[in-house]
Amino acid sequence: MRGDQVISVLIGLVGACNNNPKTAATDGVVIKALAASALCREADDESLSGIIEEIYAEKNAVAPDCAVCACPCGNTSDYDMNRIYEAAPEIRDLKLELLSRCRHLAERVYSGGDSGERMETDSIFFYKILSCISYDIEKEQLLVLLEEAQDMEQEINCQKTQA
Repeated sequence: MRGDQVISVLIGLVGACNNNPKTAATDGVVIKALAASALCREADDESLSGIIEEIYAEKNAVAPDCAVCACPCGNTSDYDMNRIYEAAPEIRDLKLELLSRCRHLAERVYSGGDSGERMETDSIFFYKILSCISYDIEKEQLLVLLEEAQDMEQEINCQKTQA
């Protein structure tokens, strides 16, 4: 599925940002790509391919040496989404729920034209979720992240209502 490929490449970009400073464009690329992955049924392959290319270009801007590294560490590698699908059912379901919420929150943030400060706050959350998805973490930690996602959703709903 193309939406999974977007997430796989995004996790590599987030990994690059763990050890390298992001650029001025990185947050926008992450939010746009997450939003596009939420709409992947409506997006055509050409659009999704363009987004994937944009993520790779941003990852190369953030960590240019990683693309030519003779001894890759794996921090910036695309994530193998099969790790989620092959996880224990409880973990798999929680990770997929987190990704789904992230995608839909990003879609709302992207379409809402949020301010720079709000985008920075949202981006930190998206980076955190994408990083955590790539690790083998316990159910309790995933439940805490899911609660954070629900809180963020309520916060965005309140802001949209007040606007």
